[in-house]
Amino acid sequence: MEPFVLYSKNHPYLHLAQWESTFPHLVVGMSTRTEENRNYALHVGNDPEQVITNRQGLAKSLSFPFESWTCGEQVHQDHIELVTSADRGKGRETRDSAFACTDGLITDESDILLASFYADCVPLFFYSPDLDMIGVAHAGWKGTAANIGVSMIKKFLKLGADKKQILAAIGPSIGNCCYEVDDRVMEPLYQLLPKAFEESIFIPTTQGHYRLDLKKANQHLLLSIGLAHEQILVSNRCTQCEETLFFSHRREAANAGRMVAFIGKKRSKE
Repeated sequence: MEPFVLYSKNHPYLHLAQWESTFPHLVVGMSTRTEENRNYALHVGNDPEQVITNRQGLAKSLSFPFESWTCGEQVHQDHIELVTSADRGKGRETRDSAFACTDGLITDESDILLASFYADCVPLFFYSPDLDMIGVAHAGWKGTAANIGVSMIKKFLKLGADKKQILAAIGPSIGNCCYEVDDRVMEPLYQLLPKAFEESIFIPTTQGHYRLDLKKANQHLLLSIGLAHEQILVSNRCTQCEETLFFSHRREAANAGRMVAFIGKKRSKE
């Protein structure tokens, strides 16, 4: 069953229904492009004022104040930042104010909406109920090769999380149905996943080319550090196939906008 379910409001988005029903204070999901082609990233050449308006509208739909929107300057690496209340709102209105050179964000504080941007790369979501700690990480092929998902788990463990309680979700991204790569991409991933061909993470097509299942690659890396299958949810959605829902860099190149993956904890009303 697909874990990311479409929720239609003024700003339609996909929400991680299982987590939100089990932990009602969580808001977890990913935006859609909608008929208005709503882009949420400031680095793809759209009018910044329109991007900010889009962000404000989505934050309102999620019942989060726009001031809580917090993000990093994604660079396809593995740097992770621990977000505190003093950092709340970084990157909200300008890319220069975001966490520099950061592809992973973690916090245990409420009323902070962690945001990360995508147009085919893999969004990774994390929640540790024992610490009430959340995280999001951006894993394109470079981030996957840098093992950012495992780095996130190690960060959770260092902060005191129980590995048996950590939950992970792998969100919509380009699927192996549409993602063909060459040896330049394959080789560093194969070093991490020597059984990649046996597990159908790589499927040879023509000489020196392969279909790559980035979601499965990240799943196997999370399993390799000790998470159990039942701790990991995996989306079946392909961002290139589902043109009405998603932007896709493979499909649209420089014209691709960005969806935003988000996770936050609502502040208690008490």
